[in-house]
Amino acid sequence: MNDEIDLETIKNKISKRIKDYYKDNLVSIVYYGNHLRGKTVEIDVLVIIERPYDPVKMNRIADFVENIRDPVEKEYGVQLLFDLYTKEEAENFHVGYLDIAEAYEIIYDKDNYFNKLIKEMADPNKAIKHVEYLNIEYISIDKNN
Repeated sequence: MNDEIDLETIKNKISKRIKDYYKDNLVSIVYYGNHLRGKTVEIDVLVIIERPYDPVKMNRIADFVENIRDPVEKEYGVQLLFDLYTKEEAENFHVGYLDIAEAYEIIYDKDNYFNKLIKEMADPNKAIKHVEYLNIEYISIDKNN
């Protein structure tokens, strides 16, 4: 990490870059993970956009890598890990939400969207509705049979 610039300054610059890139399509910027606990210089960020400007998710991820992640890593010498979701994608349960719920910092949140979403995901009575579609079969392993 560039010694002349502190972590908060880098996060402010990352946030500005994200806001400038997504403009009115941006819904939320949320930092989470170990850097909030002072354990690493790796920065985790969740970005939620309103609508998919490209129907192919891999293209949207490639755009983020090219226009945000790679320039940030090159300029500031930090590793930027990210999740990029549309609102529709964000409303499905993601295992990463468990890590986010432990420690997060909301930088931008249009209409309090993420704040409402994470509270809903953390509510056990509501969270189960997000994973009802999972059909897990358990196979008994009995060495005697």
